[in-house]
Amino acid sequence: MENDDLNSLNIADGDIIHRQKIVQLLNLGIAQQWSFSYVKKIKSRIINNSIVLQSVHAEEGIFSFRAESAESEINPGETLMFRGQSGGLSFVFQSKMAELDGGEEELKSSPRLHFQLPYKIACTQLRKTLRINLDSIMQVPVTLYMVNGAIVEATVMDVSSLGAKFRAEQNLETELRNPEMIDACKIDFSKDFELQAGIQLIGMINDKDAGISFLRCQFIHMNTEDEDRLESFIDQALQQIDNTQSANVE
Repeated sequence: MENDDLNSLNIADGDIIHRQKIVQLLNLGIAQQWSFSYVKKIKSRIINNSIVLQSVHAEEGIFSFRAESAESEINPGETLMFRGQSGGLSFVFQSKMAELDGGEEELKSSPRLHFQLPYKIACTQLRKTLRINLDSIMQVPVTLYMVNGAIVEATVMDVSSLGAKFRAEQNLETELRNPEMIDACKIDFSKDFELQAGIQLIGMINDKDAGISFLRCQFIHMNTEDEDRLESFIDQALQQIDNTQSANVE
């Protein structure tokens, strides 16, 4: 049963349309310094300017960013296409430059640019790598670490070099009401390979009746050596599956 609480962010292929989730997503992008840019056509030339998200003002319905030379290229009331990316996730949305009234003097005096919160953010997972279902061939334990010091034990259901899906034998709806609460993981793939990496929660499904949570997470801050070892592990696991299937056919 999927968690419909608006306080729980669920990023998957598709659109985010709830205002509270849009605010959460943009705040998550600020906290984790995601890559953002805007696209604009000037005469026959398309420009793509990198920006840094600075703040989100939910009550005023705007977000603010900083971009070099952007002031001379964006006209008041203009609508722009924005793009964002974090690892294997891509985001696209349109937004109109905000017209601040007299009661927002503090924002008007800021050097930042202010745009209206979008009505929709399209999210796409970039499938550059193979995802393997570990649940069918082995049990891989994982320890999840929260920013408040709490620890959750779970198992890995599937994994790719970009992220993994975990199963926790408890309902984490309350603990992960704020998706930024989850911080890192330690996965024991084998006695010779223990992966420790930062993670970002991008989706959660809670089965309240069974007391189970399924978490879709993206790896962040993984070093090159661990990336190589993870890809090697996935290749070996895929070979194991192929060998098993061949043996069953024979």
